[in-house]
Amino acid sequence: MMNSMCAKNLFLTFCFVTSGWCMSAADIYAQSETALPPGTEPAAQSLETALTSGQTPSFMYNRERPDPFFPFLTQEIIKAEAKAKAELTGTRKFEPAQLTLVAIVSSKRGFLAMVQDSSGAGYLLRKGTKIGEMGEVVLIAQNKVVIEQKNVTGERTSRKVEMILNKEGEK
Repeated sequence: MMNSMCAKNLFLTFCFVTSGWCMSAADIYAQSETALPPGTEPAAQSLETALTSGQTPSFMYNRERPDPFFPFLTQEIIKAEAKAKAELTGTRKFEPAQLTLVAIVSSKRGFLAMVQDSSGAGYLLRKGTKIGEMGEVVLIAQNKVVIEQKNVTGERTSRKVEMILNKEGEK
């Protein structure tokens, strides 16, 4: 009972002190807003008078610096990215995990690989063939295909995906 009474008195004292402080701060703010030093005028009026008299205003926004409130991605960039994703064809529609390596063929110009998607459609891979949104074939060897995937900014990463050719009868 005694603790609750002390807590109540302490709370009321805190409220009283805080309200007094807020009222004095409001008075100071009201005085500072109404009492301008002699010879000064509000910012809107000073800008207006400076523009009408042909003088340069005292503050100008520097347009060379980026606007912190401007969105990083403009609508044109977003639309272009959506259009690029919608137009993916061939092996660009599939990520490496969605394709199965079926065959590797040796030719005079090097190795060629054949992959198959889940529906059974086949695609031919050469070095430099794009796979998925960010992948590219960097190596075709006798038993594997190495695909290097880039990150979002387009820089090459160390993430390499290997598709290994299974021997007949293996899974």
